Amino acid sequence: MDNKPGKGGPLEEFTSQPRPCIAIAAHDLAVTRRFYEDTLGCRVVDERATGLTIDFFGCELDARLVARDGAQVMNLLPRFGLVMGWEDWHRAVDHLNYIGVRYLEAPRFDARGTPDERAEFCIADPSGNCLGFAAWRVKKI
Repeated sequence: MDNKPGKGGPLEEFTSQPRPCIAIAAHDLAVTRRFYEDTLGCRVVDERATGLTIDFFGCELDARLVARDGAQVMNLLPRFGLVMGWEDWHRAVDHLNYIGVRYLEAPRFDARGTPDERAEFCIADPSGNCLGFAAWRVKKI
């Protein structure tokens, strides 16, 4: 299957190349940050009380805080998906709304009106796997 823009296929609709995104559990955000920055040489591009967004060699790694006893602070782990361009994300939401897709996590915005503004939604594939789609208003990675 050829997924390159301009060659047909699923990426034909995107105006910019999306990047993969993976969400992982993190028991301690400070330790997680040190590991990815100091051990692997990655860059943290966003930090919040509930998680870190890490540039993992061009892939967005979303490290979400999870208690050691397994109780999740954030829902929908594990998940994978795409980080898209801002306009592409909005077009995807419009399309999914039009065809009647049910969301696991409805489209929402974090840090609205700031340089850290982020949009996100999650859907499930037929087997129940969570796919997350996000966009930064200002490109982070």
